[in-house]
Amino acid sequence: MIRSEIFDDIYFSAANGWAETQHVFLGGNNLAQRWAEGMADRARFTIAETGFGTGLNMLSAWALFDDVAPAHLKLDLVSFELYPLTKNQIAEVLAPWADKLGQHRIDALLRDYPIRVAGWHRIELSPRVTLTLIFDDVNAALSRVVIPGGVDAWFLDGFAPAKNPGMWTDTVFNGMARLCAPGATFATFTAAGFVKRAMRELGYTVNRKRGFGYKWHMLAGSFPGTVHAAPQSQHQKIAVIGGGLAGTSVARALVDDGHRVVLFERDDIAAGASGNVRGMINPRISALRSHDSDFYASAYARALRVAARYPGAGFAACGNLHLIRDADKEKRFTSCRDHWGWHADHMQIVDADTASAIAGVRVDDAALYLPDGRQVSPREFCRAMAQGIECRNGVDISSIVRRDDEAGGWNVGGESFDAVILAAGIDCLKHPALAALPLHTVRGQIMSVEAGTPAPRANLCFGGYIGAAQDGVQVMGSTFQKWLDTTNLRDEDNIYILDQARGAVPAFAPGPVVDARAALRCAAQDRFPVIGALMDQPGLYVTTAHGSHGIVSSVAGARILADIIGGGVWSLPGDVVEALNPGRFARRTAQKG
Repeated sequence: MIRSEIFDDIYFSAANGWAETQHVFLGGNNLAQRWAEGMADRARFTIAETGFGTGLNMLSAWALFDDVAPAHLKLDLVSFELYPLTKNQIAEVLAPWADKLGQHRIDALLRDYPIRVAGWHRIELSPRVTLTLIFDDVNAALSRVVIPGGVDAWFLDGFAPAKNPGMWTDTVFNGMARLCAPGATFATFTAAGFVKRAMRELGYTVNRKRGFGYKWHMLAGSFPGTVHAAPQSQHQKIAVIGGGLAGTSVARALVDDGHRVVLFERDDIAAGASGNVRGMINPRISALRSHDSDFYASAYARALRVAARYPGAGFAACGNLHLIRDADKEKRFTSCRDHWGWHADHMQIVDADTASAIAGVRVDDAALYLPDGRQVSPREFCRAMAQGIECRNGVDISSIVRRDDEAGGWNVGGESFDAVILAAGIDCLKHPALAALPLHTVRGQIMSVEAGTPAPRANLCFGGYIGAAQDGVQVMGSTFQKWLDTTNLRDEDNIYILDQARGAVPAFAPGPVVDARAALRCAAQDRFPVIGALMDQPGLYVTTAHGSHGIVSSVAGARILADIIGGGVWSLPGDVVEALNPGRFARRTAQKG
């Protein structure tokens, strides 16, 4: 029996956890009858849970859904967890119920279970079922959740109110009420008087029912919610402009959601800035928790999961060491470690000796160590995501216009589309709706060298970077040159990269240069990606300005755009999505007067 050391309480009934879930949460919300009847006009059904724990409740709901729900219905699961268990702990706990839950469901959860970093983590459990796992305090996170169709059923499953009163607050109950769809229900194992009274005072109908096992009573009820269920979602025909990381990742997300997608690329897939032979899966690191850190933490965790689906994309484990070479970096990295909410398994500060042992080459500085850091080939990653998607030669972005007939939509190359996503880097500015965005080009040159002796076996980051050796080659980079718009190779840039690397890691002795590459990235004035819908342009979206962290930010951007278009649960906090939206620049200008 698994027990929380923090709250000195068990995760589920010692008698039979699976049976408790059936009685309290599935039965208490009358899910079997609701799914079997009256879902003809519904596209999706949403369950939210206040404590994920072992995942038993969510997988049980999924199993019941597969058994009784109509084939057209989709199930969105949302669950909060401040103290996530490890993947191994979950596997061990769920194993005795594999025959009840289905081993394939346990495997699906464990395959995409995220690293334990504070943030929002979307898991595609099956074509019909998604899980948005929010590693955060439910009191803080509920106000940030966006669910266009509202929540239909709540599982209140924190530890016992007497041992964990922070899970049973007016803040939580008010947050639930804000998200409730009409006729939303709830169920919980507890019958605590203060819970019953608090919920009734806030407008919930609360009934005391027979409990499970040794518990005489439990609570169940409803709330007259005002978030109206989303209408039946229609699969759309969508044009994606751009075949780099931003374009291929959003095209893949949309196709996986059932939309028809045409991907337009003027050259080959990943011919531009996404065509590097190697890149790091690495978050952008800031000192304090913010929109920036919340986005990049979730994006980093998602990129690790998505890239792992494509073994042919050169996905390789190595870890990332961010060298602490001055007092400013020490302060920033220490603050990052202390405030981002990452488990020590995934972020820690190590001394120079430990960093050297991890790297396989002597480094003279302590480092912020991200053991989950990986390498991937951006070029092969793009090609893998584009597999099976209809691709066409490029189109003049400036000629993409909104149709003025009754059908609406957009005209792209003489063909009609319901929506258009501009994912073409700096070329996005060629469309009149984006021309005013404060975007600029950043030239970056990288080089490949024969692996040195000894060859670093971890990615070393210090302003520039030395990639871990793969197949006898290491990638080094990168220059960062604003407004320089040539992709011609420059010898002085290679010299700069080598000098920077030798200064940071004197023991590193690279072999001969075997290749070099220059490309133009797109960046925004505020160094944050630009992702979202264009104001006053229905059906026109953008994902660009991913800068030097495009492997992680493009994948997260793709998922949130697909969520917005499809009408499902948002995979990022609403305030983070607002911070990414292209309208942010106009709002700032207006605020300045």
